[in-house]
Amino acid sequence: MANYRIMMEKWREWRLDESNHCCENCAQGELCCSITEDIKHVVKGKKKLQRLMKNEASLRLTMWELVGIMSKDEVNKSLANDVSKSYKKNVTNFMRDAVKAVKGMK
Repeated sequence: MANYRIMMEKWREWRLDESNHCCENCAQGELCCSITEDIKHVVKGKKKLQRLMKNEASLRLTMWELVGIMSKDEVNKSLANDVSKSYKKNVTNFMRDAVKAVKGMK
């Protein structure tokens, strides 16, 4: 974690150095206009998203199997409900964000 902080501090110093600004946006601390994505990155991103969706489907199937096993006993039904709610809340939001991010790639 310390190496990450040092790297980020060096990056901030580099960003604030006026000789490194290529345009007015960079000078004001906004996004740089000279940064562009290659079309290959978009294709790779979409392929990785497909793989992520496939892995998520496998994870979801396994989670529902676990919930099914837990739901067989009355004692564990509340635990099974907690597991399914947690999955729906967290993984679903993550997948939505991932899809939006990949669609936003240019």
